Amino acid sequence: MSTGLYLFSNDLRIADNELLQRLCQHCKQLIFIYTPLNELVDASYNAYPKQDVSKSVCSFRGQTLKCLADELSRQGHNLYFADSIEDLVRIIREHKVSDIAIANQFGWNESLALRKLTQQVRGINFWHKSNHTLFAKEQLPFQIDDTPDTFSRFRKLVESSVAVHPTMGSPLHFPTSVQCKLPLCTDIYNDLQPMGAWFSQTATTALTSYFSSTAPSRYKQTRNALSGDKFSTGFSPWLANGSLSARQVYSALLAYEQRCGANESTYWIYFELLWREYFQWLALKQGRSLFVFKGMSHTAPKTSFYPERYQAWCHGNTEFELVNALMHQLNTSGWMSNRGRQIVASCFVNELELDWRYGAAYFEHHLIDYDVASNYGNWQYIAGVGADPRGGRHFNLAKQTELFDPDGRFIKRYGGVAVQAQERDHNGWPRH
Repeated sequence: MSTGLYLFSNDLRIADNELLQRLCQHCKQLIFIYTPLNELVDASYNAYPKQDVSKSVCSFRGQTLKCLADELSRQGHNLYFADSIEDLVRIIREHKVSDIAIANQFGWNESLALRKLTQQVRGINFWHKSNHTLFAKEQLPFQIDDTPDTFSRFRKLVESSVAVHPTMGSPLHFPTSVQCKLPLCTDIYNDLQPMGAWFSQTATTALTSYFSSTAPSRYKQTRNALSGDKFSTGFSPWLANGSLSARQVYSALLAYEQRCGANESTYWIYFELLWREYFQWLALKQGRSLFVFKGMSHTAPKTSFYPERYQAWCHGNTEFELVNALMHQLNTSGWMSNRGRQIVASCFVNELELDWRYGAAYFEHHLIDYDVASNYGNWQYIAGVGADPRGGRHFNLAKQTELFDPDGRFIKRYGGVAVQAQERDHNGWPRH
């Protein structure tokens, strides 16, 4: 009797999951395990000291895993948790697993963990699929090594030649469940505090709620706001962990356009999906260089690491009120608008002259929508060592405050008080 193992990683859903369908059709019995692949190996590339993810990240992860566990339970299955390769190898051997399905990985650590697993369980049939992207690898009009170095070139290529495949339903039939000696995901995350109202929704509810409103028709006018009701789609946390697929969002967008009409704003939602898509394939091309100081550039940035400046930025104690308010928002909620991320990243690199990798790593541990490709790709972009042909972005913080918080409401809401720096250099000597 063939026994299959489905390893959930960044695809925490049953619907629109071709890989899961294939495994259900092939195997007589199945085991379902969630494992945080990026946490199974040491982040040797990372300048930032290894630490646990924030409470917000754990809470959101727990909520989405509970939704997935509930869906599997209705099909008579458990969702187990494994936090080591050794545990996975033990289960594979104990239950004589013949087939393992896991989505293609785009991050360096995730790929290392998967490679380590395959080396320890040779002879097993591995099934892979790009569950995390809008397009399949074979659809791309270029080889991965030839992924364009700019988004505009990528967009022109895919818009002229690639169509998004329709979404798929849930698997029609689930094989028999296999009980195994691992903790249940619901037990691991059982004691965590729930998130705020918006992020306590399920992925499906969030998708339906947004496209049931008129917000998509004015997205381009509202997307740069710092906060507000449906000013952005808000899908990024569910896209990041795969409880929503990019194709599900695209399908809902097309349905909205057919019902309410297409305009520049609805196109811009697709435009942003393409940006996310571009960072995925670019990360696969870059590999380890996604985390290298000089990134895609031939020269390294003229920045360094200053502990006091770094700590001030992390805790919202800089000289810049808006930056402080944004960092307080991140630290308390695990989320920040796209415009806010650009502002604090620009401050980090340009005003504080800090090594961009430390900022990217801080985001990695605190964002509930952390996605390795989008996060590090965007930080490289701001630092001028990534996909930006203009060589980085430097935002005028006073102008950004005037444009996006003219009445100071956001700053007041999140306690953005300017703090005069007591500067010391990297050796600890006073700078002035």
